[in-house]
Amino acid sequence: MGKKRIVVLGCGNIFAGDDAVGIEVLRELEKEPLPDGVTVVEAGAPGLGMLDLMYGADKAVIVDAVLAADMEPGLVVRWREDEVPRKEAPPLSVHDIGVRDALEFGRKSGVLELPAEVVVIGITVANVEPWHMGLMPAVAEAVPRAAAAVRRELRRWLEGE
Repeated sequence: MGKKRIVVLGCGNIFAGDDAVGIEVLRELEKEPLPDGVTVVEAGAPGLGMLDLMYGADKAVIVDAVLAADMEPGLVVRWREDEVPRKEAPPLSVHDIGVRDALEFGRKSGVLELPAEVVVIGITVANVEPWHMGLMPAVAEAVPRAAAAVRRELRRWLEGE
């Protein structure tokens, strides 16, 4: 088997407070060299557009903010594709579709060659108000832990699962 191609997508908006945490995790990851075959991409807001960014990869890690009223900010969670919670409200547009629904759509359409395995590393957040920059302290403290979780996924895949 050839070299594995892995993509790490950092989702978020730097102009919406804690929603920038996915981008900040990518910046943390890039402080040290990444293994060959690993590409990091600032993916913006998740939705159908993220499918194009995963095209042709063997594995993908999506790093994103998780807005959960029942969880304190700064927790790092790991979900397999089938464990990702669905958005409660129906999407208003294709830009508003949740991660799980986008992946299901992509797999059912058969148009794109999507990764065999997708893992989401999420960081619970509290403040995603527009036009506010910067992470709250509890979320900022979670960035290195989330980056370590991504590196664990990369090692697991690259060392033979």
